[in-house]
Amino acid sequence: MGKFARGRESALATVQEFAKMIRYSMKDKTSGRRMRQIISVLRRYDVFHELTPEKAVAVLEALGPTYVKIGQMASTRSDILPKAYCEAFEQLHADVTPMPFFEVLQCIDSSFGRSWEDVFIAIDPKPLGSASIAQVHRAVLHDGAVVAVKVRRPGIVSEMTEDIQLMRRVLATAEFMAPAHQTLLLNFENLLDELERTTKNELDFNVELENLIRFRAELESQDGVTSPLPYPAYSNESLLVMQYVEGVQVDDVDALKRHGDDVKRIAYRICQSYFQQALDDGFFHADPHPGNIIVRGHEIIWIDLGMTGSLDPGQRQLVGRMFRSVTANDPYMLMQSVIGISKQNGPVDHGILLQELAALLDKYSSSTLANINMGDAMGEVVEVMRKQNLIMAPAVTMLVRGVVTLEGVIEDLAPSLNVMDVVSEHVVLQSLYPKHVEMRTLELLTSAAGSAEALTKLPKQMSNTLEMLDRGEIELKGNVSASTDVLATIYASVGRISLALISVGLFLGSSILCTTNMEPKLLEVPVLGVLGYIGAFVLGVYVIVQTFRSRHQMKNGKRID
Repeated sequence: MGKFARGRESALATVQEFAKMIRYSMKDKTSGRRMRQIISVLRRYDVFHELTPEKAVAVLEALGPTYVKIGQMASTRSDILPKAYCEAFEQLHADVTPMPFFEVLQCIDSSFGRSWEDVFIAIDPKPLGSASIAQVHRAVLHDGAVVAVKVRRPGIVSEMTEDIQLMRRVLATAEFMAPAHQTLLLNFENLLDELERTTKNELDFNVELENLIRFRAELESQDGVTSPLPYPAYSNESLLVMQYVEGVQVDDVDALKRHGDDVKRIAYRICQSYFQQALDDGFFHADPHPGNIIVRGHEIIWIDLGMTGSLDPGQRQLVGRMFRSVTANDPYMLMQSVIGISKQNGPVDHGILLQELAALLDKYSSSTLANINMGDAMGEVVEVMRKQNLIMAPAVTMLVRGVVTLEGVIEDLAPSLNVMDVVSEHVVLQSLYPKHVEMRTLELLTSAAGSAEALTKLPKQMSNTLEMLDRGEIELKGNVSASTDVLATIYASVGRISLALISVGLFLGSSILCTTNMEPKLLEVPVLGVLGYIGAFVLGVYVIVQTFRSRHQMKNGKRID
């Protein structure tokens, strides 16, 4: 019956996978042409013969924006890809070849449904930046305001949609054809889900407009930190107009010093701002590279909100606990936090997980916080999670990627400042916030009330359970496993105890027989009693000899038999 059930479940899974493959095949209308393009690129770079990290970067760039975006996302997924590939894919964050200016003007006209000259006095032909999805130009509105105009590349929406649809079809086919690699395929499906979600947000500039509005409002609580003013009246899904920000890029240390800026203080404020975004507000800049952080008159300005992350209250609490567990050297708290922010993708051995996390904490506890590289520490935690089939939630993955990027920025700006120091300080201060104290107090009261309620029910529950046991309504079953050596020891011990009891029984029985007149007799003693004494003596000597022999074997680390 069990085999039949398993076979039926396997057959059902196969039917579902087949249906999934057919569904994606019917949706995919352009895969033939695109597949030929992809195969042509793969042959050009001789991918089928040898693939190195450097060649993989060139292949992704040749395949187009969708695959560049995949590489950018994969650069932080060391739980799926080898470290060498993750490091190589970081190169994909560089600018790409810009669109011709006439094409930019055509896109603006198409977006407005009228001439760009009706909105702008002038647009600078030289782009401020060019990425795989859009490029940015400086412009002037009719009211004299200087703005930055972000223009989406033409045809990029359909191109990326088709690429994702093709990848869905290939993945569905692989799931049907190669069921033995389900775990690996599920990892790629999670990556593809994340790609589709983030790409959808990045392609719709209305989403970035909302991000700008929300982000700017939340930064008002941070002294000396802001973001560009958005212009909703001139923005839509393919065009985003925002305040043009002039200032010094944060990685230009010499220029900052010429302006009289204290670079270490700036670095500290950037760190504080970032962790306040993530841990206090739950809405953070997910791409804090140097080009997205501007310093203007001692003021820090976060720009380009195309990629943001959002943590719900539960995730914020777990991430905060994860940082606190590191500073408190508490492996159990770290394990609970890691499990809470992850999705299980297979069996998890909690004992080994706890052991490996404890080893990591021991490793870093011997160093001061100033000597801890957060990127390396995060990478090791992710590696432990990967071995235990745990995959971080996408929002937490974005935060980890952001923290690692930020650490690189801070290292170039102020090498003496350690990000781990700043986040530890922030977590400690956060625990003293009235809101946090109130939340923790409420949690403790709720937990105490629940425990008290459970305690009052315990006697009745135990009484009911014992009564059901007495009536035979409950059966207790156990499954105890032991090694062969342990079982052999138990069997040997039980056998010797049995022989000792038999010896005692013979001795007592013989003593009773000797008080009777049972015939025949030997020297006025019943023969049966004499034989019983002899048997009891022999068994007793045997048990004593075997006991000393077992003791000798145990002392010498030998197997007891």
